[in-house]
Amino acid sequence: MTSAATRELARLHTRELLREPRYFYFALFFPFGMLAIFLTIGTLVPKEPGTPDFVQLVIPMAVFLAVTSAALTVTAGPLATLRTKGTLRLLGTTPVGRARLVLTHMLPRIVMVTAQTVALLVVAVVLGKAEPARLPALFAIAFLGLAMFGGIGYLIGGRLGSPDAATNVGTLVQLATLFLSGLAFPMELMPDAVRTTLGLLPSTFFADLMLTQMPNGTPQHPVWLSVLVVLGTAGATVSLAVRTFRWDQGETA
Repeated sequence: MTSAATRELARLHTRELLREPRYFYFALFFPFGMLAIFLTIGTLVPKEPGTPDFVQLVIPMAVFLAVTSAALTVTAGPLATLRTKGTLRLLGTTPVGRARLVLTHMLPRIVMVTAQTVALLVVAVVLGKAEPARLPALFAIAFLGLAMFGGIGYLIGGRLGSPDAATNVGTLVQLATLFLSGLAFPMELMPDAVRTTLGLLPSTFFADLMLTQMPNGTPQHPVWLSVLVVLGTAGATVSLAVRTFRWDQGETA
């Protein structure tokens, strides 16, 4: 398949993303809405010595929501929609291939996350919650998370036949990983056994990577281990998503 055809396919997926306002605008603005809410709460809640700095978690949480919204909300549901409309079945008769379809489908999501992450990191610097020297690392960490959660999004959207089911499962994964990663609730407030168990989740390793770049962040794992876990999970989920992707509703493999 030529590079010109690949570019045209990427444009097709971009138009498809913009034509789904219920997915696109929610995923685009949701992280900023939550950022404003939690910043307001953080300024209203009195700070006491020895208590966690909840504002410290606001920027990593907003980046987490931006990454997971692009990888899950605007990936799983819209992909299932393309299947129900028969678009994927038509593409399956061409030389596109599963891997090329996934890559071109993800390109506009990458652009969206890039814009969101830049805006969120600018806010972080203005608020004094991130040092300018650490922005490249935070930016790279966001895209590690996009690869990991993107694999999960394509695994969901590539198998489920109902757009609503795919969207609901994606939202469930997003919320569950957020609340179990230590970003919504600081890990130090949890019992030791719970903290140890949740520390084994790949989403926690991703959250840990962001916390390593924040002032006074308290990650559970060393950077090298978190990078290996996120990369390994991303490789496994993307590979599985491509291998199990269904072009048609009645396809079994």
